[in-house]
Amino acid sequence: MFPSREGRCAMRVSESFTLANDMTCQGDGMVIDVDNITVDLGGHALTGPGMGPQTWPLPQLDSVGVRVGGHTGVTIRNGKTIGFSTGIYFIDMESSTIENVTTQRNRFGFYIHASKKITVRASDVEFNIYGLHLQNSDDSLLQGNLLARQTYNSPGGYGLYMYASKGNRVIENTIDSNINWGIWFSDAKENVIFHNNVVGNNPQVSDNTEGSNIWYDAQTKEGNYWADYKGKDADGDHVGDTPYPILGPGGMVDPYPFVEKDGWTKKRRATIDHYEPAAPRPPRGVTIVALAGGAVKAMRPDASQPGDLLAGDSRNVTQIALGTDERTVYSYTDRFVVAQDIVTGNATTKRSLTVDGVVAANRDGHSLMVVGPSGVEQIDLETGQNEYFDYHGRPEALAPSYKHNHVFVATSRGIDLLYLNLGGRTPYTIPLDGPPAAMAMAGSGTRIYAAIAGMRIIDVVDTEQYAVTDRITIDVQATSLAISPREDILYVGSGNGVEAVAIREKKLASSAAFLGSVADLAVSPNGDQLYVALAGLTHAIAVLDAPRLRVAHVIELDNDPSRILVASY
Repeated sequence: MFPSREGRCAMRVSESFTLANDMTCQGDGMVIDVDNITVDLGGHALTGPGMGPQTWPLPQLDSVGVRVGGHTGVTIRNGKTIGFSTGIYFIDMESSTIENVTTQRNRFGFYIHASKKITVRASDVEFNIYGLHLQNSDDSLLQGNLLARQTYNSPGGYGLYMYASKGNRVIENTIDSNINWGIWFSDAKENVIFHNNVVGNNPQVSDNTEGSNIWYDAQTKEGNYWADYKGKDADGDHVGDTPYPILGPGGMVDPYPFVEKDGWTKKRRATIDHYEPAAPRPPRGVTIVALAGGAVKAMRPDASQPGDLLAGDSRNVTQIALGTDERTVYSYTDRFVVAQDIVTGNATTKRSLTVDGVVAANRDGHSLMVVGPSGVEQIDLETGQNEYFDYHGRPEALAPSYKHNHVFVATSRGIDLLYLNLGGRTPYTIPLDGPPAAMAMAGSGTRIYAAIAGMRIIDVVDTEQYAVTDRITIDVQATSLAISPREDILYVGSGNGVEAVAIREKKLASSAAFLGSVADLAVSPNGDQLYVALAGLTHAIAVLDAPRLRVAHVIELDNDPSRILVASY
């Protein structure tokens, strides 16, 4: 036990004590100034003035329940932090602990920043915008916590978020009913995650690293409980007989998922190991779709000539987009949109639109949006219902987010964050090094690559940090971009040809020159071919072996192509 002491707001703490009273503060609750100290909140609550305005990607520090920076051996335990910008904030900390603390209705529950060897144990993190957040923090233990019901104020709604953090252990936590991701790892590597209950999040998990994080305990061959796991336990060892897939570009899995909550406490015998790495998927069928001279053309990669996708009277198409099912093509013509299944050829009735602009499919699988200077229109192609949103930017390209009704819009001033669920509000524009000439989002949704007009540079944007986090120098001024399915190669089109750049090494891997300029690029979902839309001196689609960029075939067109898509099945 430590001496009991009355607390006051914004108090500076230099010795261990037990808090004797609740506190309601208009700023910070307390600031810890020394190493090797324990603050026992004594079951009391620190209540703040509210979460404050959005500051993402920076931490919100207008008011902090307990603020500590640059110290070691600090323990905070046994109490509550409610209604602050951040419940507890650690920065540049080492070998410190948060234990048995409830943090609620803050913008950030716990924010662990640039720290190492931190323990967060037996704490409840609920009803915040962000739950438990690790930023550039390593070798920590997150154990036995409840990370539940974080609310949505995009960006937000996450139970556990790790950015550029490695060597952490995440065990025995319940991550439940967060309105957005339960677990999101962005450039977080060499972490071990097992014996967690992951229930009712939307979606459950995402990991954008390839083969780095381990989603099970290697010694016991025990993973996590995922409430949406569809596999069976035929041998009765409480562990599913098939792996649970982890969303992300690396094809990661939890090979030993439990079939019931807290299954590791009920297990009485060793895991019967059924896991085998998945066999390679058979190559998917591919149809190239090109917009050329106002007509939509469709062709197989080995075709001698293209065919018309739409009926003969649809000759003034200005935009095409691919649905999230990767087989539905949307064609925009005279303020009508037509959806057509590339496999069956079936086309829906034309749907009328009033906004003219850039077209993209929403991630919900049944809506199309048009973003232009006069506003945004979204149409549900199943019901025909239209929605309108206020927006006055001048879009060059769109990248719908994996978050509900959130769109990245490339404009001359940067990348606008357009929130359709907020009536079209654009609360933030991601600054770039100049106007973007081309933009492409990685398949995992965690990175956007923006080619800067008039410069030989690609800005790499982290879609959670809402900031340029890296840059790739190239040899050309890019006109178009495409990303390989494994997200390891960036294809760059220019007025002279195509380059393949290894993303991790930032080095040129191969190149190909053409007489025509490159209007657009698309990659096969199998990763083995690159499709190049050539305009100017040549009207054609060039089919290249990828990533070596050797020309395998050329399909001649009657007109310059302006857009190219790849439908697959």
